[in-house]
Amino acid sequence: MTTTNLSFQLSDANELPTALNWLTGHFSEAGADASVNAELKRLLDIEVNHLFHHHADEPRRVEMHVELELDRGQVCVRLIDNGQPYNPLQNGSGGSALTGNASSQSLVEALSDEQVYYRRHEQNILVLTRHFPAV
Repeated sequence: MTTTNLSFQLSDANELPTALNWLTGHFSEAGADASVNAELKRLLDIEVNHLFHHHADEPRRVEMHVELELDRGQVCVRLIDNGQPYNPLQNGSGGSALTGNASSQSLVEALSDEQVYYRRHEQNILVLTRHFPAV
């Protein structure tokens, strides 16, 4: 299988269910079984909802661009937003900015094998990678 690249834009967390339904078939093409497929969708749901909740009080409209790279046995998700700077993987006082608290952060860490955050060109970029045995 060659790498499949997908992307979509979200301006509100309410747009996510439609995007997740669309992604189901693509996750399956990468070899994700039903349980991995559900976990990938849960991971996206957690992060997208927390991001829009975190940025709800910002004066400008925050938008998220979601990029996915799908290879056999691996999915890499990039969540890119134009919100205020924050490190979503940092678990300082009050929990992390994106994942909200330590228990949600632990869930994100359990559902993904690699997590990387960086800020570039006025954008927050969170990269989550999940490896799985392809079926």
